[in-house]
Amino acid sequence: MKTISTLLLGAALMPLALQGQVRETPVTLGLLEGGNPQGYVQNSNDQGILFATAPGGAGQMVTYDKIRGEGIEKLIRFEERAEVLGTPRALFAAGQYAEAAEAFGKVARDYAFILGGPQNFASEALFYQIESLKRAGLYVAMAPLVNSPAAATITTKLVPSYARHFEFHRLWAILGQDVAALKTALETYQEPQTGDAKLLKSPNFKKLPPIEVSQLAFLRAKVYEAEGAKDKALEDYYRCFTLAYGNDVLLSKLAMGAAMLIQKEDPRIAQENKPAINQMQSIAYLYSRRFGTDGMPAEFKAFAVKPVLPKPAPPAEEKPADGAAPAPAGDGKAKGEAPAAPEGAAPAEGAKAK
Repeated sequence: MKTISTLLLGAALMPLALQGQVRETPVTLGLLEGGNPQGYVQNSNDQGILFATAPGGAGQMVTYDKIRGEGIEKLIRFEERAEVLGTPRALFAAGQYAEAAEAFGKVARDYAFILGGPQNFASEALFYQIESLKRAGLYVAMAPLVNSPAAATITTKLVPSYARHFEFHRLWAILGQDVAALKTALETYQEPQTGDAKLLKSPNFKKLPPIEVSQLAFLRAKVYEAEGAKDKALEDYYRCFTLAYGNDVLLSKLAMGAAMLIQKEDPRIAQENKPAINQMQSIAYLYSRRFGTDGMPAEFKAFAVKPVLPKPAPPAEEKPADGAAPAPAGDGKAKGEAPAAPEGAAPAEGAKAK
C-alpha cells in the first residue's frame, strides 16, 4: 500500500496558477440561445466558465444565466468525467481505499480549474478523496482537506446529498485531531438527558437515519474509550455494528473488531467466567460468519464458535392441594355441557332451551 503524505494530499487545494499548469477539458453546453456548442472549459468561477471553441484557443466567459437549467442543474456536460474517474472508482470499489484517495486527489488537482462549475467532477473527486481517506482510517490526512477553500465546492457545486455526507466527514476529521473537540461536536446530535433519560448510561441520539446514527455511535465510542469508559464504549460499538450491519459493511467490521478488543481485555475471560466467555464467543462467531476468519487475529479465532447457552428449565406443574379434586381438562365445564354463549348471542344450534 502506498504511503500518502498530507503534503501530497494538500496539493489538491493549490490554485492552478501556483501549480504551473494550464489545463482544459472538453465540454458541451446547452445554451438558451445558440444551440449546443462543443468546446473546452479553461477556467470557472461562481459567475460562469471560460469557454474556448478550439483546444488552446482564446477563451470567452459564458455566464451561467446564458446556460439552460436552474441552480446547479445547468446543461454543462463534461465529456471526460467517466474516463477520468474510471480508475479511482475501480480502486474504491475494490476496497483499495488508500490508492483510491491518491487517484481521486490527482483528479482534484489536475482539474482544479473546473471547481467553480456546477456539478463538476473535480469537486466530486475531492469528496471521494476524503471518503477514501476515512475508509482507509487516515483520519489525520482528512483535516487539511475538509477545512480547505476547495472543499466548500462540495456543498455549493454538488447536489445536496453530498453536503450531508460531508458534514460527517468533518466529524471523522476531528477524530484524527482532538478527541475532546469531537466530544463537543457530537453533543449537537444527542438528545438532552432530562427526566427518565437521566437514568440512561449515555444520551440517546436524535432521530436520524441508521447510517448516520451508526457513525455517531462509532465516533462516540472512540471518545468513551479515550476517557476510559470501556462499558459505554462497548455499548456504542454494539449499537454501531447492529445498525451498520446491512448498509455499511466496513463500519460494521470496524465496530465489531473494536468491541472484541475491549471484551478480550475483560479480566473475567482469564477467569473463565461463563457469561463473559459466552458474550465474547457470540460476537467472534458473528464476525466470522459475516467476514470470515482470514484476517481475524489468532487471539479472537479461538472464540469464533457458536456459544452453548444454558436452556431454561421447564416450568414446574402445579399440584392440587391435599384433598382437592383435580381440575377438569379442557375449559373446566362438566362433560357434555355446551359452553355458555356470549351475552346477547343466540344459543348454539342444537342446544335445548331450559
